[in-house]
Amino acid sequence: MEKTVGINQRISIPIIEMAMKASLDGIFTPEYAADLAAGEYQGENRIKKARSIIGKLTLRNPLFDYIREQRQDYFEAIKYPGDRALVFSALINAAYMFGYDAMCILGKLFHVQERVSTQVIVNRMSSIYACNRTLPNGLYCIMPMYIEAGLLNRPVTGIYTKNELDIKTEFARNIYKKSFFVNNQMLDEDFYECEENSYFEFWK
Repeated sequence: MEKTVGINQRISIPIIEMAMKASLDGIFTPEYAADLAAGEYQGENRIKKARSIIGKLTLRNPLFDYIREQRQDYFEAIKYPGDRALVFSALINAAYMFGYDAMCILGKLFHVQERVSTQVIVNRMSSIYACNRTLPNGLYCIMPMYIEAGLLNRPVTGIYTKNELDIKTEFARNIYKKSFFVNNQMLDEDFYECEENSYFEFWK
């Protein structure tokens, strides 16, 4: 069965952060999400789509229960740039398998080269998601989110490099691992050697 991209609008990291705090405080509502979306988009349809994405990235995220259980560790982790990059990338990738697949491909590419072009990413992703306009549109949504989170850099248009992350907390590593297992539910979390997978190239 052909995979679907799923994400069609970019959500800024500060918006995700505010929505997650509201979710943890028990005050997140569709109306609150719509107000956040209205700060970035105009038009009823675009706001409605953004509201749905905000909810999927936060309250409806597969990682939300874990974050709620480790609430203080979450807030501590996002204070540090490297940890923040991992945490918000994990949220994106747990909510959208498209992000997970992109991260695996980026990891493979960055393992052998320092700079990666948009066209190479599109070419690699097209073998998974077919070559249609939703694929580059999806990348145009998630790549700026990874940049804003601090995972990637874009030194020039269409070229990406990865940041060297200084990870301070175990929580950041754990939640990034959990985002991997959300997308690989048949693997045993207790025995699988995560670091061997290209998804973990970003914290080496």
